[in-house]
Amino acid sequence: MPTSTRQKFIITQQVLPGLINGLLNGGIAWAQHRDAAALGLWDQGAYATDLLATGFLLPALSWLIVRPLLRHQATTGKAPVLSGLSRPWLLRWMRPSLWGGTAAIGLMGLGLVGGGVVLALQLLGGPGFAGADYALFKGAYGTLLTLALQPVMVFAALAPHESARAS
Repeated sequence: MPTSTRQKFIITQQVLPGLINGLLNGGIAWAQHRDAAALGLWDQGAYATDLLATGFLLPALSWLIVRPLLRHQATTGKAPVLSGLSRPWLLRWMRPSLWGGTAAIGLMGLGLVGGGVVLALQLLGGPGFAGADYALFKGAYGTLLTLALQPVMVFAALAPHESARAS
């Protein structure tokens, strides 16, 4: 059975990068907190600040890597195919420039994903984690950030090339 454009996009531009970011973030959290008996949302290690900082930094740094890589792939004809895919609704706030995009995607990650997750945890009573459990949570969080924001970055990076290809 041939893989559809949508399935290939999800695997190559969301799942695989999400797993990589999840493993990296979980590994870093493991290295930092594996021996911690307890981490609190706002105290005892304050993981809320870690989630908020990661919410900005992970997508911002990803954009600095992904944009030039995808632009190069587009010039060599190896970029992901976007035709037939729905444009991400967050794309309207994304900037295609290197630094404008860095700020925009970082703020989206901070506000929507980081802020959303911290707010949800606050509403759940600010659950505490043992260090190893937080590492697992942080890995899932890194994956979530990528799944949510990677399509925005891919579409923004390739938009000039897609419109040129369409004309």
